[in-house]
Amino acid sequence: MKTGRKLFFALAFMAGIFVACNDDEDLNTSGESVLGVRIEALNTDFNLPVQAGIKSVAVDSESIVWDSAHLVVSEIKFEAELKSLVTGEDSIEMEYKWFGPEMVDLLNNELTMGNFILQPGYYDEIELKVSGEQEDAGNDPVFYLEGIYTNNNGSTPIVVMVNDDVYFKTEKENVEVTEEEIDFMLVIQLYLDELMADVDIADLDAAELSDGVLLISADKNTEIHQIIVNNLEHDQRTHYKHKHHDDDHHDD
Repeated sequence: MKTGRKLFFALAFMAGIFVACNDDEDLNTSGESVLGVRIEALNTDFNLPVQAGIKSVAVDSESIVWDSAHLVVSEIKFEAELKSLVTGEDSIEMEYKWFGPEMVDLLNNELTMGNFILQPGYYDEIELKVSGEQEDAGNDPVFYLEGIYTNNNGSTPIVVMVNDDVYFKTEKENVEVTEEEIDFMLVIQLYLDELMADVDIADLDAAELSDGVLLISADKNTEIHQIIVNNLEHDQRTHYKHKHHDDDHHDD
């Protein structure tokens, strides 16, 4: 059932990495430059409590280890402004769409989506919008985590289910596409530890179990669920890298 609520997490707990590469078998091999999108999760095991902006490494105390993470990707929208080689102005506006749905395994993802063809030229801006919609997830959650929560009393299975529509976007300015047939990759990295920022250990220890599982959803342990949803909505940062044929990649 579609909730009607939409989560906009413009790279909340995420960094987008913009990479140019020559030899990616998952990308285009037809001689044209393309832009592909890949999504993956990082920081799967960490210590609690989590402080926003500080990496938490799992040690012998309260901790979480995520061993499953999935996201339903419904659509990727590509928008770009290509400067005219004659006038130097933004004379061409482009818009392409890739349609799923695709259930993405964030911990073992080799799937490249989109593969939008890039015309040679100088792009004033490239913007990508990624959406995951409940109607495409069916009976599954749009965003799903499963793992183990460990405290002084032992280990407990933990599951997070987000059934709301989710949207996020990233953009890159000043992109030059030459005739050299370079394939670009945007890797969206999700930092799973930051999802648990501001979650109180005492609340996790006191959480209601469902058949022995610490289930966090819109119906179970709702206060913790709301904190996680708020972290999804939080606008934090975006980070890009690119690499030319004969250069080492560097940050923007």
